[in-house]
Amino acid sequence: MLATDQSNQLDEILGTSIAEFDIPDAVYARAVARYEHLAHWLADYWPDPHAGGEVYPQGSVRLGTVTCPVDPRDEIDVDLVCRRDLLETSITKQDLKSDVGLGLARYVATRPDGAPTCAEGGRCWTLEYSGEPFHMDVLPALPDTETLPNGILLTDRELWMWQHSNPVDFADWFRGRMAAEFITLREASAIAKRMDVEDVPYWQVKTTLQRTVQALKRHRDLHFVDAPKDKPASIVITTLAARAYRGQGSLFEVLVDVVERMPAFIEDRDGILWIPNPVQAEENFADRWRKHPDRAQRFFDWIGQAQLDFAGLGEERGLHRVVSKLAESFGPDPANRAGERFGTGMRNARERGLLGIGAGTGTLGAVRSRPVPQHTFHGDGPRPIRS
Repeated sequence: MLATDQSNQLDEILGTSIAEFDIPDAVYARAVARYEHLAHWLADYWPDPHAGGEVYPQGSVRLGTVTCPVDPRDEIDVDLVCRRDLLETSITKQDLKSDVGLGLARYVATRPDGAPTCAEGGRCWTLEYSGEPFHMDVLPALPDTETLPNGILLTDRELWMWQHSNPVDFADWFRGRMAAEFITLREASAIAKRMDVEDVPYWQVKTTLQRTVQALKRHRDLHFVDAPKDKPASIVITTLAARAYRGQGSLFEVLVDVVERMPAFIEDRDGILWIPNPVQAEENFADRWRKHPDRAQRFFDWIGQAQLDFAGLGEERGLHRVVSKLAESFGPDPANRAGERFGTGMRNARERGLLGIGAGTGTLGAVRSRPVPQHTFHGDGPRPIRS
């Protein structure tokens, strides 16, 4: 749909830029097929219903905020939980990890589709698929008997105690923050595609909150391109953004408002910075800042830059200036592709006589009065029409 005023135009080009970070539908479908096959295989490998387990996605895949890497040679992380239904008193952290690793090794030996290999990491096991733009990080876990049914306990090489987490309830909380808009967008998608609402996949619907998180993650990745170990974790960004989200507004308005409000939701508890998990009080998403306090300062430096960059988008006039500003935040490729698509839409509308200039605003849009004369729209846009 053609944007009809400057605000909508900015939203359109901003949304198109962020959509460039989405995982392609075909890649997403293959990733889902891979982890579902793994889950079914492990269910047979651990047949005891009292000690079996479950494999399910967590993180950005579950939240709908996957952001493709800046460097196309890098791989997309597909984060999975592998929960073994055992009591924490019955197994050590190392034995749990070894147990899951053995199951994955035997799975790999069956040579499933994609012929993955398995490698050990600090907290998880990684399944690598040759020729695929993604890998799967499989995180061993146990049920947390204090927060059933979805709470889990995690191992961590840097921390001695079991770590509490709850990715299922967190995802439900995150989606609850954007539920009204999600329902509206899903219904609109169903109407446009002439299908039942329930047949529209969750991952094909993107709300302003999800797009905002993706925008922040891409801005972070570029900001920390030379210091990747210092960049704030995605869960930190996601939690703060969801807390800061007020539930309404255009994409640009939400992005600027959220990034401005995010620091206010970082707590100081006796000199320790806390970003509490909203569904698991024991978990502090900023816990690693205690061991690496310089990372906290780098976070605040980054969020300050993000505030300046995103607010600055609304001060630009002319397509090429907006694209140039977007390139600073998202990289030149997604910004340029969004600009090209927007420009093509404008040219098509002009050729059909649907494009005009809003009186007194100088913005391009679908107005019925004064048609826009032909021009290339590679600069600031058409010259004002004088009466």
